[in-house]
Amino acid sequence: MTQVKIDIGKLDANGIVDLANDSISVTPTSRFATATKKIVVDEPLKTALDQHGTITLNLPPTGKDWAYQLHVGAGTQHEFKVTFDVPDSANPVNFADLVTVDPSTLTPTNTGNPLADIDQSDVDWAVEAIND
Repeated sequence: MTQVKIDIGKLDANGIVDLANDSISVTPTSRFATATKKIVVDEPLKTALDQHGTITLNLPPTGKDWAYQLHVGAGTQHEFKVTFDVPDSANPVNFADLVTVDPSTLTPTNTGNPLADIDQSDVDWAVEAIND
């Protein structure tokens, strides 16, 4: 299990304030098997942030064919969903440092590496340029 530390705030006239006691849910994108072969269904873990807008969750690391979706503030103005990977780590990790993935492809959405964003059209263009 990896400890994931979530810390969420919102803007206020005086800066950033805690998103105290807000409801969240974390849901696997599909069912999966743990290292001990227990099948885990894709049902949401529903909980709430504490008075400081934080919570630490123990989550199994994600696999190659599934991720987690965090849903914050259901039905509120600040509602959002994000799909993310969890590494296998003995040390706690901050949610803000986790890799966000596309919910349909499970590939990273922003790697900061332009080479990671190459698609087939870029390859086709390069081959055509070389052959001309």
